[in-house]
Amino acid sequence: MASIATLKAKKGKGAPSFHRPPRMERDALGGWWAFAKRRWKFLLFCLALAALLEVFIFNLPFWQTLSSSPSFEILSSYNTQGLVMDSEKNAGTAGWNASGPVVTIEFSSQSPIRYVQLIGAPGAKDKAGMQFRVESFLPGSDDPHPSNYWQLLNPSCPSSLYINASGYKRIMVQVRTDAGKPFAFYGAVVNPKVPFDASPLRILLMLLIVILAVFLGPASPLYKTDLSLRSAFQISLITLSTLLLMAFYVGIWYIFEARRIYVGDAGGAPFELYDQLARALLHGHAWLNLPVNPQLAALKNPYDEAARNKITGGGTIFWDIAFFKGKYYCYFGVIPALLFFVPFSLLTGGRSLPTPDAVLVFVMLDVLSLTLLIFKAASSYLKNCSPAACLLVEWIAAIGCGLFFEDFQANTYAVPITCSIFFTFFGLWCWEMSKRTKRGLPHINSWWAFFGSLFMAANLGSRPQFEIASVLAIAVFWRSVFKDRSLFSKRSILPSIFICLPYFIVFPLLMAYNHARFGSPLNFGNDYQLTVYDVRHEKWPKIGTLSIVYYYLFEPASLQAAFPFVMEPLPDLQVWQWEGPWIGGLFSALTPAFFIAFLTPWAFSRRRKADTVSVLKDKGYGVYSVRRGIVSFMGFTLFWAILAVLADSYLAGLMQHYVSDFGVPLALIFAGGALALLSLSFSHPGYVQWGYLLRLFLFSALLYSLLFHFFACFVNAGSGDIFNQVPRLYFHVKNWFLFLD
Repeated sequence: MASIATLKAKKGKGAPSFHRPPRMERDALGGWWAFAKRRWKFLLFCLALAALLEVFIFNLPFWQTLSSSPSFEILSSYNTQGLVMDSEKNAGTAGWNASGPVVTIEFSSQSPIRYVQLIGAPGAKDKAGMQFRVESFLPGSDDPHPSNYWQLLNPSCPSSLYINASGYKRIMVQVRTDAGKPFAFYGAVVNPKVPFDASPLRILLMLLIVILAVFLGPASPLYKTDLSLRSAFQISLITLSTLLLMAFYVGIWYIFEARRIYVGDAGGAPFELYDQLARALLHGHAWLNLPVNPQLAALKNPYDEAARNKITGGGTIFWDIAFFKGKYYCYFGVIPALLFFVPFSLLTGGRSLPTPDAVLVFVMLDVLSLTLLIFKAASSYLKNCSPAACLLVEWIAAIGCGLFFEDFQANTYAVPITCSIFFTFFGLWCWEMSKRTKRGLPHINSWWAFFGSLFMAANLGSRPQFEIASVLAIAVFWRSVFKDRSLFSKRSILPSIFICLPYFIVFPLLMAYNHARFGSPLNFGNDYQLTVYDVRHEKWPKIGTLSIVYYYLFEPASLQAAFPFVMEPLPDLQVWQWEGPWIGGLFSALTPAFFIAFLTPWAFSRRRKADTVSVLKDKGYGVYSVRRGIVSFMGFTLFWAILAVLADSYLAGLMQHYVSDFGVPLALIFAGGALALLSLSFSHPGYVQWGYLLRLFLFSALLYSLLFHFFACFVNAGSGDIFNQVPRLYFHVKNWFLFLD
């Protein structure tokens, strides 16, 4: 058995050589043991650092208040329910200053005040929440210095009532909420003893970072071995990494309680829209069995939001749903309902499949198909590619393509998007798998080609924007058509039929479905949406399109020094367009690693043609032909990305869900460019000196993206914000950083 100790680059001139023994590690346990011998010291260092952070940094308030002497102060001696915000009769109470919706409480002490704990009145509840900030007095000064941030608190969550006072002897705590609401606090403890908190969620998050650092850190020996899908050790490594990525998304889905939030019909938004569609199809009709408000049906133009808002009584008016000739329809693609919701109902005797569960299943399939595609492409086209490079690129692509947000807000909108991501990745993998050799000649396997086209064609019935990906077939099969004639020739009639057949099956069926609903084969129902504007009559100015493109791609992250560290930026769209919750651009905020995509033209330029072909495998056409095929694939993928971002910017406005439409093609471009550069850094002497910096940048960008997306989930924006929906989780994570001023 070969030892991973031999993975170290050989000394000498030129580029380091990969470890390529005649037989790769066939014994998976032996491979893991050899890897452990190389990385156990670094693993212990990372675990020790994580333990120090857990015990002494995140629990610093516990150590700071270990020897403190708490003192209790009554805030309202005559009203156990506390003051009422903006109440004149309570404004003159001693020690208080109630002005507008803000109550200011002053605390003084002979010793420094490190922390203050507010004590809520029994049964105090405040669904809308409150905010606070601290004003500090410097020694010898009567001018308060307020903190820069208003922070959230909730009287019903005891963990939210600890306030960092920064160690001043005189402070003022300002609390604000809506006017007329009870103040809901009857006392406060100055310098309380903060309990020790070993957070399982925080420990798991740090363990994930440790695992990624050990295996994918810039100094990992896995970067110095050649990728081999026949190695038992590498297969087990890829499998465990894929399972870990799946477990990560399951954890995000679980802790943010998507299954509880996005169910039912909240405020007229039918989160179970796909279940309604499945039931309609099982009953033999396309319209949804939702109660129709008679006043809505009587409107001359029911798509006018102002006219709908004037309706009073008569029942719920559902929105973000198609309404045509007095009936509700689902304008989202029908294929996810046929794929999961209908079979689930049939197999379970009519039970409903919760929408978040369907999203989670699709996310798991997305991760699996992305793994298959990346490793298939790397093993087919690159000579000097390592398993660590593929795994690093996979993790970044899985976060950056928009999958994180779809998993977090696992609602109706996420169903067709995550479904089409799976169709696209899996369809591309099937197309690559169809390329075979038969009797020494290039050959296209008919069934692999058929299923690849079937999945790609199915995008039209899920998320139509992803149907643009079918254009990639031109690059994938260019040589098969024009070089070796393994497609569309006399000797390839059957594969040619099979690769086209799905489009002639899926498209007519979807057109017939559209005609049955709206009387037109090309109308998917978008014109009949009950949304914030009249889609049929209101056309947004084209001048606003480029502004939204900027926000989608390059809007900088809005960061702050207080939890959740991420703020929702305030885009200035100049002209009115639909604007949903937003946290920043794809390149500049969500996934900085995608900037590597801008190096792709440089890496594949004519001046570096000889360099890039040195890492490519000869597929029987010559390495220069392989290079042209990769360049053309990226060119068509860029066309897909540009068309998708322009279409979304002009037709849909600004919304976080739409990032996946162009995030997926940009992830593919990034993957191709990053894998080529990582391979060059180990095979070409001119790039070796930049290899470590490249790996360090990509790994750092991965950690940034993970943490940015995680904390962005706590931004107080949108209908699914965690502060209102899961306050105990919000304040549990907020207290991780109680030690910060």
